Amino acid sequence: MKKLTINSPLHKTVLKNSIAGITLICASALVQADTISTKIDLGDPFPFRMEDGIKQEINLDIGYQFDTIEEICINTEVKNGNASSAFYSAESEPAGPFTFPRFESVAQTLAISMPSPTPENPNPEPQLQKSINFCGNGNSVLAKNFLDGEGKFTFNVSGGYVDFWDFELVVEGDVSDTQLAIVLDESAEFLVPSYGGRVNYDASIRNLDSTQSLVTLEQWSVLKFPNGDNFPIHKSRDVILNYSESKGYTRNYLNIPAWFEAGDYELIWYVTDPSTGSRVKDSLYFTKSAD
Repeated sequence: MKKLTINSPLHKTVLKNSIAGITLICASALVQADTISTKIDLGDPFPFRMEDGIKQEINLDIGYQFDTIEEICINTEVKNGNASSAFYSAESEPAGPFTFPRFESVAQTLAISMPSPTPENPNPEPQLQKSINFCGNGNSVLAKNFLDGEGKFTFNVSGGYVDFWDFELVVEGDVSDTQLAIVLDESAEFLVPSYGGRVNYDASIRNLDSTQSLVTLEQWSVLKFPNGDNFPIHKSRDVILNYSESKGYTRNYLNIPAWFEAGDYELIWYVTDPSTGSRVKDSLYFTKSAD
């Protein structure tokens, strides 16, 4: 399986734009009302060839949280090929230690007709659909995974190959009035050593609620241990923002002591609007080494 992780560049672009107080629209995401269309870079130029037996695992951060999602679509434009079907699959994100994941796998038939053999073309390839479009409603696993703006899915074809132009995820729904982004300020190979160390990160909060000229939000954060236990990072604090204003928290850091066990950690920031009860969250991940 080929894994594609493209969340870091997009997320950091959104974060830096938000901190700078300029538009939250970035080069790879187009926002119109409550629709976000995010182009997916597969690592090679288009037309991109996908072959039978090779799965593309895509980790994507679209940069926006949603209160609700009405429809979510994976779209491509087919150039040519002979594959019989295309598939995407997704697994629900863990909601707690005692919950079981949901799995979702959806197929689309690609071949629409088979030309008759001719002397000039004795082995014709089937004619394929002009596009691949997977769309699900708000109850789909894919939609629920992207409510927080981040998710992953796998994509593959069977029975041959497909060359296609463009690849995008389109989400329609209600963008949250409060937008939150946190990102590691470390290299991709970063590990906390076994004796402990420092984890650097940046964060930003933005108010998109046009109905309020001034809003007071509450923000707090916790660190989730490898075994699922939560460790408080700081108590709730007020964040006062005008409409379209953002507050940046740059050069943040965590001190990880030696006694913290080795394994994978999740830092979770929460922001809530006490007047409405709406809450958004965002996470970053790092690993503490056993050696």
